[in-house]
This record gives sequence, C-alpha cells and structure tokens, in this order.
Amino acid sequence: MTVKELIEKLSGLPGDSRVLVQGYEDGYDDISDIRSLLVQKQVDPSWYYGKYNSSTRRGEQAVLLFGRSKCDDKSC
Repeated sequence: MTVKELIEKLSGLPGDSRVLVQGYEDGYDDISDIRSLLVQKQVDPSWYYGKYNSSTRRGEQAVLLFGRSKCDDKSC
C-alpha cells in the first residue's frame, strides 16, 4: 500500500477516528512514531519473514508506523 492509497482509504472515515497498531502481545496501541526509510523487496522470503528489508543505498521509499514498545518507559 502506498501513502496515496492509504490517504484514499482514510479519507472516507471520520476525521476524529483513532489510528492504532497491534499491541506487542494483545490489544491495540496508538501510533507512537512514524519513520521514513528505504526498503528492498526480498526474493522469495520464507513465510515468517517480512517481504522487505531495509536498504542503505538504493530501494523504494517507505513509511514505517510504530506502536508503543517496552522501551518507551526508558527502561531499555
């Protein structure tokens, strides 16, 4: 999904709807961070790996949404 596709999907929803991500073990969390990065599509990854890896030199621009993590309370 691209940013344009996401905006199109979100544009039909009420503007005050909360945007959430899956919680670490259960439930849902607010988005705590949004980062831009370069990614490259993996060639035939195993089912338990993501389809993309981060790249430092070349690749496709991507946006990564983060939820709360165990390190949010500065204990890590």
